[in-house]
Amino acid sequence: MPPKVPQTRPSISEEDVAALLEDFAQILRSGRLTMGPYLERFEQEFAAHVGAEHAVGMSSGTAPLEIALRYWGVEGREVVVPTNTFIASSNAALLAGGRPVLCDIDPQTLSSGLPQIEAQVGEKTRAVVAVHIAGLIAPDIEDIRSFCRARGLLLLEDAAHAHGASADGQPAGSLGDAAAFSFFPTKPLTTGEGGMLSTNDRDLADFARSFRTHGVSAKGRSLERLGNNYRLPELSAALGLRQLARLAEHTAARNRLATRYRDALTRLGCGEVLLPEFTGRVHAYYKFPVRLPAGKKREWVVAQLRERWGIEAGSVYWPPCHLTPFYQRELGYGPGDFPVAEEVLAQVVSLPMFPGLSDEAVEKVCCSLAEVLAATEGDCRDDK
Repeated sequence: MPPKVPQTRPSISEEDVAALLEDFAQILRSGRLTMGPYLERFEQEFAAHVGAEHAVGMSSGTAPLEIALRYWGVEGREVVVPTNTFIASSNAALLAGGRPVLCDIDPQTLSSGLPQIEAQVGEKTRAVVAVHIAGLIAPDIEDIRSFCRARGLLLLEDAAHAHGASADGQPAGSLGDAAAFSFFPTKPLTTGEGGMLSTNDRDLADFARSFRTHGVSAKGRSLERLGNNYRLPELSAALGLRQLARLAEHTAARNRLATRYRDALTRLGCGEVLLPEFTGRVHAYYKFPVRLPAGKKREWVVAQLRERWGIEAGSVYWPPCHLTPFYQRELGYGPGDFPVAEEVLAQVVSLPMFPGLSDEAVEKVCCSLAEVLAATEGDCRDDK
């Protein structure tokens, strides 16, 4: 049985469904199902949206991470990556022949700031991956960028959560040497499956276009290098265009819901709201994380919300990368390596967040969470 309040769901209006059916019919009748005009237009409009000179559509959010790191020659080198991220962020370094070097996190932003990154940079470091976790660009992103430039390091934004986010007027996707976006169904902008590389580096963009098509030259049919099939189909690009046109509207809706959550959770006194609001930042609010009080087990709280009220909650992320079996076995990481991440992330619950979520559902989620944390039965009312 599906949850009464899902953690997330794609936001596709009936108006866009009708328009997409026309788009799909046009694509199917054209016979051009991949590498066609819809992808070209999606890339152009996405580049303009994030303020980059180039955007290259791909089949996943992992592909642009891997391709950028391959282009930068990380083979035999190290790439600094936060331990709090989806495993694709660090796996991309391995796929490109490098070694991910994980770092701890800030307990409020849940991302890695300059102090955590700088502690892991060494002689073999080639690049730094800045993850805009849950849709928040790190408050010290400019310091991170300046540090990377001074040390000759490449800065790769993992903007998989950050469609619509910005820092002092600069959109996510324009803050580093390149950026990678994911279009998975849960993301603020979806194409079903897919991703995008954004960059101002023409040579990197040409390399990416070649690599996504088995290494074939972007200007011809000759094989220039080893590559893969990382293409984004026309049907997916058509959906991406419709989603991009709605992104500002959806970002505003997420921010409005975040305000409702903050007000309700403060009133009810349940949990610590993370991801502070910073001046000059537009938050994408891909997720809305709350830190539970000490002694409350995340797994138990999530199970109670689901079983008693049909509310689906999650994490951001658990386990962190260094506690996954593969990273412990192959890279030698283990418990105790990153104490802040281990302590904080074990207490974090991600509450439902998507543009179609109603105010009533937000209230239900907050009241239900308050009852779980109080370990009481019954109704949750303002006058209780």
